[in-house]
Amino acid sequence: MHKDLTPQKLRQLAETALATYLLRISDATQFSADLAPRLVGCSCDPVQLEMAFDTKPWMTNPTGVLHGGVVATFLDNAMGLSCSCLCDCRHTPTISMTVHYARPTPLNTTIHIKTQMVMFGRTSSQLSAQLYLPQEPDRVLAFASGVYSTKPTPSQP
Repeated sequence: MHKDLTPQKLRQLAETALATYLLRISDATQFSADLAPRLVGCSCDPVQLEMAFDTKPWMTNPTGVLHGGVVATFLDNAMGLSCSCLCDCRHTPTISMTVHYARPTPLNTTIHIKTQMVMFGRTSSQLSAQLYLPQEPDRVLAFASGVYSTKPTPSQP
């Protein structure tokens, strides 16, 4: 699938996957809406997407920085959406994910997550992600790897 993927086609796929995701969560809770990403950029070789998320005061942990569960959710959403854009915008459930917390992530700011497709397979795909502040892209705050199901379920085409 990656052979004839152009940056324009990848951007179109990513925007469609993001729109599908936002539609899916529009009837969900405010929690889901607060976790919604925005597409920042993409590249094809390797397949990478960059997304922006906003951190909010309610996402705090007891020490006043972004709660680790929210960090993990942002990373998971970014990798899942990246996988989804190569799977006809189907939901691509998480099979496994490992998160590493390198530094505290601040509240009340915009963070960026860059995902990279490590391996795209018929039934599962492996991705990696890095979370950072846009003004300091070389200073990684957290990073993750994940495996996502790419096999259609009986209810999916």
